Amino acid sequence: MSTVDGVTRTAATVAVAGLVGASALLAPMAARAAESCLVVQAETGSYGKSKLRWLDVGSGTTSRVTEPGYRLNALGYSATRNLVFGVAEGLSRGAHAVTIDRDGKTLDLGPITRAGNRLPLWSPVAGVTAGAIGGNSWYLLRNGTLYTVDLTPGERYLRVIATVFLRPITLAHDVNDFAYHNGLLYGVSTTWRGKGAVITIDPESGKVREAEDARFPPADVYGSVVLGRDGALYATANRIGGRSVLYRLDRSGQVTVVLSGPPLAGSDAAGCLTAPEPPKPEPPKPEPPKPEPPKPTPTPTPSPTSTPPSPSPSSSPSPTPTSSPSPSPSSSPAPTSAPQVVPPPSVSVPKPSRSASPRERKKEEAAAVDSHARTKEKRRWGLTALVLILGGGAAAGAVRRAR
Repeated sequence: MSTVDGVTRTAATVAVAGLVGASALLAPMAARAAESCLVVQAETGSYGKSKLRWLDVGSGTTSRVTEPGYRLNALGYSATRNLVFGVAEGLSRGAHAVTIDRDGKTLDLGPITRAGNRLPLWSPVAGVTAGAIGGNSWYLLRNGTLYTVDLTPGERYLRVIATVFLRPITLAHDVNDFAYHNGLLYGVSTTWRGKGAVITIDPESGKVREAEDARFPPADVYGSVVLGRDGALYATANRIGGRSVLYRLDRSGQVTVVLSGPPLAGSDAAGCLTAPEPPKPEPPKPEPPKPEPPKPTPTPTPSPTSTPPSPSPSSSPSPTPTSSPSPSPSSSPAPTSAPQVVPPPSVSVPKPSRSASPRERKKEEAAAVDSHARTKEKRRWGLTALVLILGGGAAAGAVRRAR
């Protein structure tokens, strides 16, 4: 081993130790069970289409399996969009970008092209084997060449904006998947030099480093690599001993088998998916007000209709008769008392009706005035008769006294 290789290997060991050992970003771990980590894994049989498996690599349980209808590879999870991006092969003009949502629905976004090309004849990333997303950068790997695809909405969306050649190629050639963390890509090399070693890739410079104390069992291909929240690294060997095996490399460097299944021609994975937010409890609804019993409605008392007083004729004061000296009892008989005058009943003048015509109103008013005049005339004659009677009585008394 040369001095340069020794320095490179030492630096990679420090980087990987920071990942699987004592990373301050990840939760501390001390010989505890694996934490839950939901991933989307694309599994492809011999010369067939892929199926998508929703797999909890912490427990090894599967929650859903779907079939998108094409071969998928180079998956990467965008936490900001809560979507998995993948490369679909076998479509027109080469590799297409595909999104996968949490419900398993896929959406074809069209071919991945190079920035500045409007009508590409063929996608430059066709045949990629590894993929991971960091921020708005989607990193794709094919045969030691790393492509950076822009995921920023705009003119360069889904365009290749950078190309880097990895070195040494003896470590990077057979890397079939990686995971992104803190600016580095973590994968498993299966070359004659790597033999299952964990490596780091700097996407800016293309430098590949190997960690001595972080290693998986030797296998032909490790198609799926996912970094758990607890700092463990999960990798799926597509074929080892006639089976596909999912391994877990914890932060102490211990490797355990999570599950095994039929051999795979290809695989790739992305995660851990962000746990869905629990539904917010609805605020308590206010209780409807209790209906009050209906209050009895008071029956209105009809007000007495005031009848305007009918005009009464003015009565003239009756004159008081002058008292005359009483005659002697022997000479004159008792005087006869004066008769009582009863005033005639008051006559109410009817008001003209509003609904009557003006001519009828005038007739009614004239009749009322005529009736009133006749009443006054009768009163005058009554007073005259009274005066005559009283005067006659007084005259007769005077005559008798003169005798």
